[in-house]
Amino acid sequence: MTAPLVAPPSWRRLAFVADLHLGDAAPRTTATFVDWLGAAARGADALFVLGDLFESWVGDDQLEVDTSARRVVGALRAYVDGGGALALQCGNRDFLLGDALAEACGAQRLGDPCVLQFGGRRIVLTHGDALCVADQAYQRWRAQCRAAAWQAAFTAQPLAARLAQAAAARQASRAAQAAQENWADADPAEAARWLRDADARWMIHGHTHRPRSHWRDGTLREVLSDWDLDHAARAEVLWLERGAGDSIDVRRAPPIAAT
Repeated sequence: MTAPLVAPPSWRRLAFVADLHLGDAAPRTTATFVDWLGAAARGADALFVLGDLFESWVGDDQLEVDTSARRVVGALRAYVDGGGALALQCGNRDFLLGDALAEACGAQRLGDPCVLQFGGRRIVLTHGDALCVADQAYQRWRAQCRAAAWQAAFTAQPLAARLAQAAAARQASRAAQAAQENWADADPAEAARWLRDADARWMIHGHTHRPRSHWRDGTLREVLSDWDLDHAARAEVLWLERGAGDSIDVRRAPPIAAT
């Protein structure tokens, strides 16, 4: 686990999102996120995107041809230029997000997992896919595609070829999910092990698209909502706000344009 990210004393309110899956195929969701960045998100001292900002990402040169992505990056940069801090974590769909994209946004890249120290608490932040240990086929694929050699070979291909492969992979993934009877959720015992190893009692993650607050043996695991306003009515932000002493208020709220 990487060195902890220590929140400066000036940070009072933090916003967390994940699984936005933005892109041309999700115009309403993308527009809502961009609008939120220019409005209610400005109330956060820092915004944490815990993976799957985009539906897919084949390398930072995707920005050259992806107008939706450039719009999102521009809105994130405007949020940062307005005084907010931005932290990005990769997900299972956009694990090839790199330094060039982070620099364009003005973001700090986060390892997965990492620990945030905020309001006297150590909070484990992760996308969440590594917690789904029952899906052994996916975990083998995850290990393969996160290897430096695999990524170097993939990104060496022409951009058009990578985009075509990503589209085919998304289609295959949707078919597999539709046929899967026992979908692997985040494993509570694995999450508890991560918390012990990090000397933490709180965790925030996405990936599973099953938003919920899990209290267990004095620990809290907050699961973030996915965003889908094109085919459903799901979009939610998790807010943490420092109170008196070491207290932290936790609440969930929709983005302003979701209603």
